[in-house]
Amino acid sequence: MAQCIVLADVITGGSTVGAMLEKNHCTVCSLVNSRGIHDPEISSFDCLVYSTNSRHLKPAQSYQIVFSATRLLRSPEVKIYAKMIDAAMRGNTFTETQALLDALGDPDRVAIVVPAFPALKRICVGGYILVDGKPVQKSLADLDDTPAQTGRIADLFEEKFAYNVKALHIKEYTLGLEHLSNRIRELARDGIRAIIMDCTSQEDINLIADAVIASKIKFLAVDPGPFTATIARKVMRSDAQTHISSNAKIFGIIGGINPFLGTQVEQLKLEYNPLIVTVKDSEFLGDDQSRYMEIARVVEEICSKIDGQTLILAVSETVGNVQNTNTLHEELHPTNRTTLEVIDLISAAYGQITAKVLERNPDIQALYSTGADLTAAACRELKALGMRVMGQVLPLTTYGELLGGSHSGLKCVNTTSSSTDTNTITESIQYLMRKLEI
Repeated sequence: MAQCIVLADVITGGSTVGAMLEKNHCTVCSLVNSRGIHDPEISSFDCLVYSTNSRHLKPAQSYQIVFSATRLLRSPEVKIYAKMIDAAMRGNTFTETQALLDALGDPDRVAIVVPAFPALKRICVGGYILVDGKPVQKSLADLDDTPAQTGRIADLFEEKFAYNVKALHIKEYTLGLEHLSNRIRELARDGIRAIIMDCTSQEDINLIADAVIASKIKFLAVDPGPFTATIARKVMRSDAQTHISSNAKIFGIIGGINPFLGTQVEQLKLEYNPLIVTVKDSEFLGDDQSRYMEIARVVEEICSKIDGQTLILAVSETVGNVQNTNTLHEELHPTNRTTLEVIDLISAAYGQITAKVLERNPDIQALYSTGADLTAAACRELKALGMRVMGQVLPLTTYGELLGGSHSGLKCVNTTSSSTDTNTITESIQYLMRKLEI
């Protein structure tokens, strides 16, 4: 029997959620006919997405369809139930969420509503759904069900939902995981049946998922897909995987002359809160002492701050800083070194930083690198024979694992120096997190 059950009001939206779940290494089946629910072949899938085709029906009709489908699908073996909703709030979101809760029959089950899809620039702030920074009503035409007065999804739930509703905003997130988990538990204990969550990034989604799991409440995931996929990944993994994933870290080395790197790093910081240590490339062009001291400084700073961090980056001082790049070029003249020699010196230093950081931190299970020179230097210092190519993250960005050496099997993603997509680093890190089930 499936461990994850998702109900969607249209097949296209359901298939979208299914594709996200498949990235969790799950087998997924998208059903459109109730006759398949008890088919032996269907029972072998990890996740089942059932499309009710009820978006344009009257609320009473959609309630009955979702209620009946949920009754057929519910099982003690299911670990997570989810309701796929439209990111623009089209359809009978409130009625169908209520129908799912009613059909599951648990009076203490709470709908965790995360009406956001950050990758599509659809977020929720203060209870308002924003698309490209604008209220949803001003961004998308022909919406079937949008709040005409305030534009707040929380107001809509309070108006159209039969149970008590509460909204939690960004300020709650700044107080940390334990605080958010306690707030969710308190609201559930007080009889709240739907909690509307602000969400601006994948980092917020990860925090919400961790807080819901830590609260130990019975829940129903309600969102366009990203939250369901994230919390399913965390709930469905085994105890052994949970231990490994809870400690897993990603280390990255970022440098080069690509003018888009600065923007890519800034975009990453909007989604996550990485530990970033700036590397002074100019120190690698001096004598051996200054070179060794800078390598030691970077390694010590990383190792002293790494506890509690998932994403750690050593970023060149030249990234996003034209002035530093020009200064570095000026310092080349008195050294009589060729450009190739300088590249080798700087790259080798990053390779040594990588080897020393990985040696002292066995929880690092993946490496991200930009450019051929930094990637080759890291492989050289780790004594790798090469890389097993296992897939493409994006055009010009490759996923694989190291072969041989001191860290054989280390997962890695590398991007060519010519990548211009501003989301390259962000999507690469998200890809690694999915692979590591963080």
